[in-house]
Amino acid sequence: MTTNPSRTVLLDTSFILTLTKSHRDLRDAATLGARVVLATTDGVVMELQRLARNGSFQSKGLARIALSELERNKVEVRETHPATPKVDTGIIAVALGDRRKIDVGTVDRQLSRTLSTLGVPVINLHPKNR
Repeated sequence: MTTNPSRTVLLDTSFILTLTKSHRDLRDAATLGARVVLATTDGVVMELQRLARNGSFQSKGLARIALSELERNKVEVRETHPATPKVDTGIIAVALGDRRKIDVGTVDRQLSRTLSTLGVPVINLHPKNR
């Protein structure tokens, strides 16, 4: 008999890139001692793909590594509505629309405030505070 994971952690672009830049593993940083499912949205994946193609020299490399880390860690990609105009809006929609409680990993202060206001648990990583 298998047990269900205790929670899902939805990763945004800023969280993934910050971990990649500081050479930290997605799973180690996000689990916080609990068994979790790592997930992200299709908008985050598209944003990373865009950065890998068109970003600055440093952003291209980080985005490419981040995309390979998503694949290596078998991060689940949640679909958002095609008409969702912004990546952050898609993250909010997925976090609020799931039947189970979802935590969101982000470094984006505005997104973090919005999620907290809506009662969504937020995992913050600040680049200066490894």
